[in-house]
Amino acid sequence: MATVAENRYGKEGVRLVRVHRSPYNGNTFDEWTVRVLIEGDFNSSYTDADNSKVLPTDTMKNTVYYLAQRTRTTAIEDFAKELVDYLIKHHSQISAANVDVDRKSWTNIVTSNNVRHPTAFTQGSNEVQFTNVRRSRHGDFTIVSGLRDLKVMKTADSSFVQFYRDKLTTLTDSTDRLFGTNVLATWTFEDASAITDYEKTRQQIRSLLLDLFAAHQSQSVQHTLYAMGKLVLDSVKSVNKIQLTMPNLHCLPVDLSRFGEENKNEIFMPIDEPHGYIQCALTRPPPKAALSSKL
Repeated sequence: MATVAENRYGKEGVRLVRVHRSPYNGNTFDEWTVRVLIEGDFNSSYTDADNSKVLPTDTMKNTVYYLAQRTRTTAIEDFAKELVDYLIKHHSQISAANVDVDRKSWTNIVTSNNVRHPTAFTQGSNEVQFTNVRRSRHGDFTIVSGLRDLKVMKTADSSFVQFYRDKLTTLTDSTDRLFGTNVLATWTFEDASAITDYEKTRQQIRSLLLDLFAAHQSQSVQHTLYAMGKLVLDSVKSVNKIQLTMPNLHCLPVDLSRFGEENKNEIFMPIDEPHGYIQCALTRPPPKAALSSKL
């Protein structure tokens, strides 16, 4: 005898390009990839081959395009919330809906005379913005947003010295090294219902991460990661947790002495693997009043 336990299903890889046309401010161009997963009263589809309650995944795909045409929002969080609400409202067998939206980075082309072109765009990097939005039928939204593939590099103010050594350690101290990483940042909103401008919050967090990385006197990846996360929590009160994943983008100095040349810390060989992988989550301590009430 087998019993159906946790289960969900949906549609993944729903790709969408949306152009908002304005005769006054120019156009906007968005490229999203959406995943929809639903939970609910679907046990009979597994146990009895009964499809009477199964919402086709093709219908979910169509729902994405339908709402994309109707929505006026520009933030991926707001669109995901609208999609979750629509699914729960219109299909009584759904108990919870989960939506992921990824957005690629497109910006208006700035021409050689420093003019922003109103209807032409460029994809300047592989950076992706994303969100995960979930709500049960009688519950509140949970929203986790972030960005990935944000590649950054420091060519100064980075060292790694006095680390733990054993008999297999061959790495030497470095007081002036290149520090490159591919940032994955994920943050959790403390009260999702209180956020009115997700896009503004995302850009604020991104700017904070970049500003800190650029200015920090780094003693290690861990040292800089913590400072970046702490700055976000100190500055953005709507976020109560941030997780940062920062793998090394190694650039190894090339030995030029065999060619009769001196490498003045200027010529490097980039390598992809193996590489260091550093990940840490930071949370804001609970208010003192909440702590004292539990004592």
